[in-house]
Amino acid sequence: MIWLQALVVLTCIYCGVRMGSIGIGLFGGLGIAILTFGFGLPMGSPPVDVILIIMAVVMAAAVLQATGGMDYLVQVSGRLLRKNPKHVNIIAPIITWSMTIMAGTGFIVFSTLPVIAEVSKEAGIRPSRTLSGSVVASQLAISGSPISAAMAAMLVIMETQGVSFIQVITVCLSTSFIAAMIAAFVASRQGCELNDDEVYLQRLQDGLVKKYQENTVSNVKTAKLSVVLFILSTVFIVVMAAFPTMRPGFDIGKTMGTRDIIVVSMLSVSCLMVIFSKISAVSVVLTPTFRAGMSSIAVILGIVTLGTTFVDAHLDGIKLVAGDILRDYPMLIALVLFLTCALLYSQGATTPIIIPLALALDVPHWAILASYVAVTGVFVLPTYPTSLAAMEFDTTGTTRVGKYILNHPFMLPGVIGVIGGVISGFIIAPLVL
Repeated sequence: MIWLQALVVLTCIYCGVRMGSIGIGLFGGLGIAILTFGFGLPMGSPPVDVILIIMAVVMAAAVLQATGGMDYLVQVSGRLLRKNPKHVNIIAPIITWSMTIMAGTGFIVFSTLPVIAEVSKEAGIRPSRTLSGSVVASQLAISGSPISAAMAAMLVIMETQGVSFIQVITVCLSTSFIAAMIAAFVASRQGCELNDDEVYLQRLQDGLVKKYQENTVSNVKTAKLSVVLFILSTVFIVVMAAFPTMRPGFDIGKTMGTRDIIVVSMLSVSCLMVIFSKISAVSVVLTPTFRAGMSSIAVILGIVTLGTTFVDAHLDGIKLVAGDILRDYPMLIALVLFLTCALLYSQGATTPIIIPLALALDVPHWAILASYVAVTGVFVLPTYPTSLAAMEFDTTGTTRVGKYILNHPFMLPGVIGVIGGVISGFIIAPLVL
């Protein structure tokens, strides 16, 4: 019976991925119905904490976009890149990694990618090298951002295990940056030189290589103010989470949790940005960031609940089969994180499924933190939104998918970056915990 139920889960994931967008969440809901009503399994717990955090963070990021704050960040990034065009292969990934760390979502780098492609082209550097390194760096940053959905779920789960915010961030932030820099270095060595690329030369001859025009910021003052408010809010969250004694206390003797700190901070700063920038609240809902972020909630609600429904029902059997293996070889949890993320296409959906399972299987806390950077498996298929955007913005045609689908410019930097990050994690984590 367990194999039939597993087949239901895998079939729903496959059909959801084929449908695209929120399809995986919808099929997740169908799978839950089959497992509960059809097989009589108790429904797993929906990831309420993760969903609340995503809603709050997406709201703040959408307001930042509506006020012109994101376009302002792109302009600043563009000026920095053009001052150092020969080092764009390293500077660009640092910028996209930093932006994602600050915003908690990789979608913030969308507007930066065409600038990166243009600067690379102007400097005579193969754009696929810079773009692939930048995209992978932004994806790896999710495992280190204190306000990303994935990391927020990780913090909430580990907090109940007595692992502090400082311990989690120290390990995950450092391994995330190390992995991103390794990926950027590998990407900078990929492919032939731009002037030797036959596809680029043909597109140049056909007049298909176009110059990118950056968006202008209509009100620089309010855009700057929004960026400052957003950064201050992120810093406030980190400080409150890092020093529990500073958190508000209540009569029942329980201080505010990390989830509530993030939700309250993000919602309040969203309100302040709307007030000071004098934008319409309706414009926030119409931003691409809001639509993409809220769509991810449907995905996580459906697929994570489907996963927990199956796992919770068969946890004893899973412990019997996998418990000893993971205890003896804890680094294998990195492989589980990576493959699950590649399958679910979401770090935020992977974390609340795999981390509680790892804890139930008695995987050491330090090994979980050391392996967490491997939750970045979204680059395996070249169909993730930021990967598609990089290929679209590269008018030279150097950022392209090979004959065998998996031989694309994001694969090698991503895999080697993750491996390097996990290795560094197994060095750093035992020293921190």
